[in-house]
Amino acid sequence: MSIEAMVLRAMLRVARRREAADEEALVVRVGGPPAQVRAALRTLDTAGLVERRAGRAPRLTMAGFAVAVGSLPAWPAARRMPPRRRSRAA
Repeated sequence: MSIEAMVLRAMLRVARRREAADEEALVVRVGGPPAQVRAALRTLDTAGLVERRAGRAPRLTMAGFAVAVGSLPAWPAARRMPPRRRSRAA
């Protein structure tokens, strides 16, 4: 998995907790060197998947959110909810 994909998924996890996705939090979650995480954020910003503003933590754009959710592994069939049975009551 590329570092950019790992950063996107880490940003999604941070967003679910309603926390700021600052570089320190992403470095901890990705496990890579800070320079590599910063380079990935620049690449994602250029691609339009992350929005970066001066003085604020980076955040996912709608396109970045869609890519991050799309990269999540599919749930196994055993964990899906079974279909509801119809009631036989009159």
